[in-house]
Amino acid sequence: MPISPIKNWRRRRWLAEPFSEHWVEILEKKFPFYKKLDDEDRERFHNHLTIFLREKHWEGAGGLEVTEKMKVVISAAAARISRRLPISVYDRLTEIVIYPSHYLHPDKEDSIIWGQAHNFGTVVLSWDAVKQGISVPDDARDTSIHEFAHVLDIGEGSFNGTPLLERGRDYKAWFHVMSRHFARLQDDPVSGCLRAYGAQNEAEFFAVATEAFFETPRQLKACAPDLYEVLANYFKVEPV
Repeated sequence: MPISPIKNWRRRRWLAEPFSEHWVEILEKKFPFYKKLDDEDRERFHNHLTIFLREKHWEGAGGLEVTEKMKVVISAAAARISRRLPISVYDRLTEIVIYPSHYLHPDKEDSIIWGQAHNFGTVVLSWDAVKQGISVPDDARDTSIHEFAHVLDIGEGSFNGTPLLERGRDYKAWFHVMSRHFARLQDDPVSGCLRAYGAQNEAEFFAVATEAFFETPRQLKACAPDLYEVLANYFKVEPV
């Protein structure tokens, strides 16, 4: 999707401004990975975070007032996984809705939701779930990462577990590796290296695998080196 001249001008203006020291304080306090970024990766991360935070519409639900800190924390989760991808990967996403805690599915009153990505450009998050995700940074459970992986997934047009890959030849390896590990998780959802939630469908598998890739990369690489490799090739990072 071509970027409008006005949007491009806004982005250049934002990125020309010094990165907020207050935001740096939040990042250093909340995200252990942040201090480990080299200069190039940190600049990419800052750029993605800045554009994400400034371009998206932020809405509080359930009486929640959205603060700058909430925006920084959630934008950091999005930028963490996208920092080496094109800056346009979240262009289809327009709105972030934040609830104080879990909420009920509008069509299923007994279904509790902690986060949800919609194909019409909205991500809904529970702030409690966001905080829980970053409070334990090495358990392969992070609602924000999970939902933003779904947003990347829909870059191809549907939630199918396959984001838009850089080269056509990358799809062969992707399908081969992802389908094999997805089938393995379905056959044995307990003893594998990914949590059982990923066995529901291909979209959830990709989101769960993304959580593991960024939060428990050493375990994933030891358990499923080929899965780690295709994810590293897609995200263009080596978290190990």
